Amino acid sequence: MKKLFFAFAAALIFLTSPAQAGGFDNLTDKIVLYFPNRIMDVLDIFTLNISAGPVLSAEVHATYGIRCGAGIGYTAGFVKDFNRQYGAALKNGSFAFCGGGFEDMERRGANTLVSDYWEHITGIPLPTEKIYDRKEGVRDYYDIGGTLGPGVAEIEFSLHPVEIADLILGFFLIDIREDDLTFEMFR
Repeated sequence: MKKLFFAFAAALIFLTSPAQAGGFDNLTDKIVLYFPNRIMDVLDIFTLNISAGPVLSAEVHATYGIRCGAGIGYTAGFVKDFNRQYGAALKNGSFAFCGGGFEDMERRGANTLVSDYWEHITGIPLPTEKIYDRKEGVRDYYDIGGTLGPGVAEIEFSLHPVEIADLILGFFLIDIREDDLTFEMFR
């Protein structure tokens, strides 16, 4: 009886998934690429940027709208960032936030997998700004984390709550971020 219930539940998930518009090919992609997609989902849940250079920074945030900290510096380092940005980049700028403030930050990617951006804001940023776009943005407005740069190096770490939900639902073949790999991407 348990096996029959499991088979029925699995079929229901397969058939009612919003991403099933592609039909049988999409289902085949989901099954064959199941493990690579779960690995990518695990990597998507966090940001880890490690860089070196003259920098002084300390900041924590529970979204980019709720931040406290300050920093200034110029660094070069390795990037593992939101929306599958992997590689190296240069970062230059300053920021100061605690309930409001300013940021003037520029990042130049050293390869095509790291997006360039320049953000100049005063006050509290809004999640509707282009830099925070869920599909193509370079920053996740809702991430939770911080930055620490005590003089010669800087580390930035954050978790992405929407990506965590995408990972959990991905085990049931539901892709709320619509970022799972498909064979169409390789053609």
